[in-house]
Amino acid sequence: MPGMHGPRRWALAGAILVAASAALHLIQAHRIVEPAPEKVVLLGFDGVAPNLLEPLLAEGRLPQVRRLMEAGAYGHLHSFQPCKSGVLWTSIATGKTMLKHGILDWTYLNEKGIQVPYKDSGRRVKTYWEIMADRGASTGTINWWVSYPPPPIPKGYVVSNAFRRRSDPDTVSPPALFDWIDPLRVNGDAAPAEMKREGFPEWREEDAPNPLGSALPILQAYPAYFSHDMTVERVGDYLWTSNPVQVFSCYFRLPDITSHFAFHFANRAIAEEAARLDDQGKLTPELMARVDAEMARIVAPVYERMDRILGKYLDRIDSRTLLIVCSDHGFAYFRGGYNHYNPAMPAPDGVIFLKGPGVRRGARFEGATLLDIAPTILNAMGQPVADDMDGTVLRAAYDERFLVRHPVRRIPSYEGPARRTGGSGAGSVDEEVLDDLKTLGYISAPGGPSPSPAQSPR
Repeated sequence: MPGMHGPRRWALAGAILVAASAALHLIQAHRIVEPAPEKVVLLGFDGVAPNLLEPLLAEGRLPQVRRLMEAGAYGHLHSFQPCKSGVLWTSIATGKTMLKHGILDWTYLNEKGIQVPYKDSGRRVKTYWEIMADRGASTGTINWWVSYPPPPIPKGYVVSNAFRRRSDPDTVSPPALFDWIDPLRVNGDAAPAEMKREGFPEWREEDAPNPLGSALPILQAYPAYFSHDMTVERVGDYLWTSNPVQVFSCYFRLPDITSHFAFHFANRAIAEEAARLDDQGKLTPELMARVDAEMARIVAPVYERMDRILGKYLDRIDSRTLLIVCSDHGFAYFRGGYNHYNPAMPAPDGVIFLKGPGVRRGARFEGATLLDIAPTILNAMGQPVADDMDGTVLRAAYDERFLVRHPVRRIPSYEGPARRTGGSGAGSVDEEVLDDLKTLGYISAPGGPSPSPAQSPR
């Protein structure tokens, strides 16, 4: 540099290098912001509880869940009362409270005063997969609560929650899909051998340290529930390959079913000590940790089954896919047993995991509610979030640079024109659903006593 002495020349050169390096860093930082997802996968596992999952993680028994946590973000998912799956999974699918979506309970009284389970036609608003279908995306939904009779989807399919127990084409939309997936059904008689193969114990009434009481019908029906989840898993595996879609959703019920009777197989001394101190109002965090660890030990097989299913989907997805894994609620110790739907208790938290473009790796975040899932899916797929949704995008799970690059857009509502429904459905399905709800103690048999929501082993 003419006219400059050596020290000044070197100082200026150094400043130029620093500035160039900073500019290059900014360019690289801008470039590493990932593009928006091209696909979304939502896996729902009913009743998975953070207070039971986390002890199993600490023991190294859930390697795929750990893999997901390290590659993405994890948090507790706030639920609400009435803590009933039909209500909650509809809120997850719509981003709206029950007062807006219209599914207020398991059942309602029709104009003749007869108890009738809610159906798809009772939902007043659109799900995220219906919104995406209206916008031209292909969607596939398997086993979602209150999806029978399945509504028509222009590009994709709905395998309703009635399919898991009923071999009938009207449980599937389009009906032509039925002949391809019906052979995948697992009969309840095959369940005991499959349970043994997957490491499940042979839970028997006579082996329960604590009397089963009203939980006995659940235990007796457990092979059928196990076969339902096996059927759902096999259908999901088949449709993932044969009918790929942009928005794929699949729901599994078995963690919830298992948790309804599991604590009756807890160590009797631990159960009695917890019950005694609970009566005295002296439960301590240390004792609750022991009680949760004991419950986690019992439900471990079904959580490990979830872990295995999760591993398959982690291997299937690519870098342009947003994976969301969640539960609608958890289970918490209450009045001598594990429960979630007693109105006298706060709704126990569920769990939520996210992995995909823009999601912070290894992040732990707070404040998520089940109303936030639908807005997050719509935003991930480049669609506006509706102002009449009660949830919001899960910003805390994302890198801020990604949100700047892909800002949230808004729209007043998606509710016009009216959604297409799947018709009235078969009346015999109603009876099957009612029998299921009676088995789980959610509703009482006609003329019988009201069910006890505590499911206490005492």
